[in-house]
Amino acid sequence: MAKNPAWKLSVEGHTDNIGGAASNQDLSARRAAAVRQALVGGHHVAADRLTPAGFGASRPKETNDTLEGRARNRRVELVRQPGE
Repeated sequence: MAKNPAWKLSVEGHTDNIGGAASNQDLSARRAAAVRQALVGGHHVAADRLTPAGFGASRPKETNDTLEGRARNRRVELVRQPGE
């Protein structure tokens, strides 16, 4: 981020499919917010460059049929916003 001061990122939280949709949505949003706060507080990234978003279990990367797949779906991704 220091080398690319114009970049803005979406901080995207995700969960596996265990639990209800509302609780997974809340959990994913809290994960994204926690990573954003760590970047702002610990790495001095300007808060206005990071937009947190929670997606619950709606965007799995792996199958939710295995322990390993569910573990991989519990994640936070940093995605460069278009036009930046």
